Parts: sequence; C-alpha cells; structure tokens
Amino acid sequence: MPKTHLPSLCLLLWMMPPLLAAPPKPEPEGIRFFESQVRPLLVKRCYACHSANADPVEGGLRLDTKAGWKKGGDTGPALIPGKPKQSRLLTAVLYTDEDLAMPPDAALSVVEVNILRKWIAMGAPDPRSETSRATSTGPIDWSTAREYWAFRPLAPGISPRVSDTNWPKNPIDRFILARLDREGLAPVGRASREKRLRRLSLDLLGLPPSLNLRQSFLADQRPGSWSRLVDRVLALPAYGERWGRHWLDVARYADDQIKNEYYYRELPNAWRYRDWVIRSLNADLGYDRFITYQLAGDLLDDVSNHDGRISVGLLSLGLRYQADGDTPDGIAIARAETLDDRVDTVTRGFLALTVSCARCHDHKFDPIPTADYYSLAGIFDNTAYVDAAPLATATEIAARKTSLAYVTALEKKLAAARKAGQQTQTSDLATALAIARATVPPIHPLAHSVRDSGSRDIPIALRGNIRKPGPVVPRRFLEVLSRQPRQAYTTGSGRLELARAIANPSNPLTARVIVNRLWMHHFGRGLVVTASNFGSLGSSPSHPRLLDWLASRLIESGWSLKQLHRDILLSSTYQLSTASTPSHLARDGGNHLLWRMSRRRLDIEAWRDSMLAVSGTLDPRLGGPAAADLLSSDRRTVYGAVRRDDKTGSDALLKLFDFPNPRTSAGGRTTTTVPQQQLFAMNSPFVHRQAKTLADRIHTWQLSRQQRLARLFRLVYSRDPSATELRLADEFLKDPAGARTNVRSLSRWTQYCQVLLASNEFLYVP
Repeated sequence: MPKTHLPSLCLLLWMMPPLLAAPPKPEPEGIRFFESQVRPLLVKRCYACHSANADPVEGGLRLDTKAGWKKGGDTGPALIPGKPKQSRLLTAVLYTDEDLAMPPDAALSVVEVNILRKWIAMGAPDPRSETSRATSTGPIDWSTAREYWAFRPLAPGISPRVSDTNWPKNPIDRFILARLDREGLAPVGRASREKRLRRLSLDLLGLPPSLNLRQSFLADQRPGSWSRLVDRVLALPAYGERWGRHWLDVARYADDQIKNEYYYRELPNAWRYRDWVIRSLNADLGYDRFITYQLAGDLLDDVSNHDGRISVGLLSLGLRYQADGDTPDGIAIARAETLDDRVDTVTRGFLALTVSCARCHDHKFDPIPTADYYSLAGIFDNTAYVDAAPLATATEIAARKTSLAYVTALEKKLAAARKAGQQTQTSDLATALAIARATVPPIHPLAHSVRDSGSRDIPIALRGNIRKPGPVVPRRFLEVLSRQPRQAYTTGSGRLELARAIANPSNPLTARVIVNRLWMHHFGRGLVVTASNFGSLGSSPSHPRLLDWLASRLIESGWSLKQLHRDILLSSTYQLSTASTPSHLARDGGNHLLWRMSRRRLDIEAWRDSMLAVSGTLDPRLGGPAAADLLSSDRRTVYGAVRRDDKTGSDALLKLFDFPNPRTSAGGRTTTTVPQQQLFAMNSPFVHRQAKTLADRIHTWQLSRQQRLARLFRLVYSRDPSATELRLADEFLKDPAGARTNVRSLSRWTQYCQVLLASNEFLYVP
C-alpha cells in the first residue's frame, strides 16, 4: 500500500471502535414528553369519546390505554409509531378528511397537533399498562408513599465489612467492595499514574493535563501526591468552566428564547447567569446556597445586588410562551405553559421528580397530586420576568437620575444664556455642564431577572383546562416531602420559602440528587441511572447505602461540592483501571458493580477544548458575552452561544455531538455514534486548523524529530510513545512527500497531528 495513504488508514483504524460501539440506553425523555404533553392532551380532548368512561366508545377506539391505540377502532390501528403521515389519528386531527375529522366539537390547535405529531415521530412512547384506566387511582396513602426509597430519610449507616481491608481508601470503597464481595467479584488493578492524571484533568477541567502539570505530578513521589494533585486541580478556574457546563444542562441554559416560527428573540445578557454559575462553583458556594440564590437571590439581603439579580437566571432564562393567535384564551394558555416550564425545571433539576406530570391529573406513578402541582405553579405565577434589570442598588439608580436631571437643567440654562448673548455666563455654564456630564454615574450592566409580582393563590385547572377552574390551592411544598403539617407560603411569591424547603437538610431528595449527578459525571453513569427521575418510572439505586452516605457527607461538609469531589477522586474506586477480564464481563458486563472504571467518550465541549489546548490556541479568558460561532472561535465551548433556534453553524456542531436540547432540563447526555462525527474529524476546517497550528507549534521546539514526537505524545496523550509508534511516525514524516504542501493539501506533520487529534485515545477518558 502506498505510504501516502497512511494518515487516512490510521484515522480509519483508530476511529473504528466508536463506529461499532452500541450507545448506552438513553434516559426516558420520551416518557416524560408523554406524561407532560401527550397524556394531558388526550385527557382534555379525546377521553370524553375514546376512554372506558365513554358510553359508547366512539368508533370502538380507546385512547386511555396503550393497548387501545395499538388495537385501534373499527377501521384498524390508530397510529403507526414513527410514521406520523401514515397514522389515522394524525389524519383525523388535521381535519383533512371530513368523515374522519376529530374531535367533532372543535379542531385541535396547531400546537396540539404538533404535540401528537412529535409523539408519533418519537415512536409513540407510552408507559401506561395494557389495562390502565383514565379514572383516578384514589386518594394517596401518604404513610405508604413515604416508604419509597427516594422519600425515606437519609440512612448512611456504618461502613460495611470487606474481604480486603487494604484496598479501601475511604468509606466509598468499602461500600463498593462489600457489594463486589457478595457477587464474588474483585476490583481490577489501579490505573497508571499517567492515566489517572489524564482522567482527573479531563473530568475536573475538561482539558488534558498541561506538560508542566504532568511533569510536576510524575516527579512528586512523596506520600500524598495524589491528594495534593486533586487539590491543585480543583483550585484551577477551569474547574468552574467544566462543571458549570454540567449544571447549565440541568438549567436548560440558552442565549435566546423561541416558542415557534412566530416568536424568537435574543437574550443578550444571558451570559451573566452562566458566568455566575462558573464563579459560584469555583468559589465552592454551598449547594444549599446555590439552590437558594437561583430561586430567590433577588429576595436575599445577604448577597450583593448584582449576584441576587443574576442568579435567578434559572427562572428568567427559560421558555416564555407567547399566544399563537389561533386559540381562545391564548395569553392564559401561554402563561400556563411558561409556568409549567418553571415547575418542571425546578422539580426535575433539584428533586428529580416529574411534578409536571400532575398538571392535568394526579400523577399516575408517583405520590404527587394535581393540587401539589398548582401549589408550585402559584409560586411562579407571582414571579414576574424582568427583561433588563439594572445591576445597581436603589441608591445608585437614584444618584444617576439626580445627576442626569442636573445635566438637563444646566443644558436648558446654557441654551437660554446663549440665546440672550450672555458670554460670561455661557462660558461658566459650559464648564459646569462638562463637569456634570463627566461625573454622571455610569450606566450599569443589565441582567435578565425576575421579581415578586404578587402573593395570590391560583385554582387547579380541571383536567389541565384553564377554562375550567377548580378549587384554589395554597402555595406550599410537596406533601410527600413534608414531614410536618404543611404551612402555606404567605411572604410574597413564596420563592424564598420554596428554596428553603428544597435546601432543607431534612429533605432527603435534594442531597441524593446532586451527589448522584456528580457521581454520574465521574463514572459515566449515576448510582441512579435516571438522574432527573427518582420516581417509580426511574431506576433504583445500584448502591443505596453509598448514595445515602454521599448525601449525608455533603450535608455534613456544609454542602461543599468540592469536598464531595475530593471524596470520590481519592477513592480506590475512581482510580481503577479500565482493564477487564472474561470472567468479570460474564458476571457483570455492564460494570454496574464498578469492578473497573468504564471508558467514557468525551463530550463535544471537552473534545473541542482539548484540541484548542494542545494546539496552543485556547483563549484563557474567563467569562463575557457569548461567542457567536464556535467553529471560528478560540474560546472554550462553554462560552459559545447556545440557541434554541438551532439553525446556525455552532448549534449544528453541538447537536452533531449529542449536545442536549436547551428547551428542556437535561438529566444527562446520550452518546450516539454516526458517520457524520467521523467525517467532521476528517474534513472539518476547524480540525484542520488545530492540526496545522499544533504542527506549527512543534516546529518551534528546538528538538530532534524523535524528541519532538515524544513531547507531542506527552502533550496530546499525556504519555510517552511506544517504540513502534515512534518508528511508524518517523517513517511517515521523513517521506519526501512531506516537503510538498500547497493550499489544497496538508503537510505530513499536519496530517500526522490530525490523526492524533481524531484518534480514539484522544477522544476517550482513560
């Protein structure tokens, strides 16, 4: 084979495993969509004629069970999962067939039709049993409901006994090893120092370790070197950038708002919330305070005016629905949808509960009655959006107004003096005016914020229909998490009281949820796989006692997330190798018991940022307005504009590599493998540019070719090259063709650098 094909061949071989790898099972977002959007629509518009309560069941079609729409009515199946155009249900609601048009009283709105179309296109996910009924399941037995694992008080207990007392470094290891002992398994060996260093840096910073960090760690052979490394890396500003992005997924952060093709607008100050998140994590703000700031920062007296108005971006940067103009009560409906976005984001993000599923009826699977949904919705109904809140105190604002009024008065006097020809007075007034203009307090930056707008309670919307108000419910916390008789919220909107209830140490869900999120990002999978759903449709914890120990540890440490990182990173479990054996794979192929470290692919942020870092082009600046185009920017990916209107180049790049939909809170990311990802690595001008810049950087090193290659491997892979790698690279690079380069081809060094950047080893956490 001609040597000129070596880069392409290497690239193909290095990237083959991702092409063949099966993606992990995604979180059941389809089920959430059904419960929050589809089921309420069916209840509201279809059940009257197509449920067990209908007499007769029109057309023989029942839509209150999964079996009902599968069987269909007199004319066959109601829908074909994945094929909206071929589904009779969609044909009926589109009113294109007079004999089939449904519902008979009035056509569905465009929004409602699109909900059904999207549901069918998703494959019609439906968690209902074959025999479930639309009728209520009856009153909730609260004592029984609170026995569910997620609602029980934290019970960490004592560290269990284990077979090997030398292996555990902290209680985390004892919980893991005790479970392995019961299953007759043993953990594999520890990863090498180089691999652990690279893993730690990628996990905490989203960047490979620098050459200086690598050299200093490998040279430190004293006891406690790993602990010192952990503290050193946690103190770097890049930590907040990396872990801030994880939280922004949960917060469904975006730099714009979009409802449909009729409504779109930029959020030019959204980045201030993003930067606040990054600053807060770098400063190790207690997680209880992190919650309170985001729900009620503007109401707190012990925070700066700037931080308080910015931190509530969790609420202000969500979707703000607008009336389409094609439905009655459009404004009220749009407001209800906006409230639902806030309820869903807050409860899934902090509590991992799908409270939004109780909007039209009592939750079908979890102990959340409809009244609880409207208790929370009432809080946000009294929370007004502030589009451009000035980041200044009332005193500062008043001082600026006074100064501006004085300037205006001087301008009038100066105009009058000039008109009267009073030269001396004109000169004096002109000087005074210049001084006054120069001393006007500057215009303070703006933030998208919220404020309290009232304190009224709202009624339940019967079956989710705002035209049919039911009883008014007081604003208060969820019944299942309230151990004492619940107190109604009476101070303003109730946001501050809600924040304190969520962050209360006696609430077992909050700490469990956040420690599980941290564990997920360190190990690729949470102790509870469904990170944003701890309800009965979610998964049970693989290590429940460990989960409770971590949650208790977080609270005892003053809600310090950095301390939780330390506990995890110092454990033997985290430092395990990714090696496996046939016997281990046969017993636990999915590594649910954590006998090794699972290999994880970098997300798009860490992959792109790592390319910038090793090429030497990464812009180290922290914060600031969003970069419009990531393909031409050298800033970290967290600073790229995130748009719900995903039609731009940057968004296309993010979406290609599994970036979550910013229209809804994301509990994790799926990992897909499609040919377009490999084509991007091979053909993208962005990748070519990083490879060329890296090659140019290599040429500045006053070293021999072998020494350059060794240093290149340390920079890109955090390890030394093998003898075989050096020989193959040397053969390729010294080929005479390497001297020929033009605008249509890449030099041999650039081609070789591209192979390294696009390889599996660069793409995966070791």
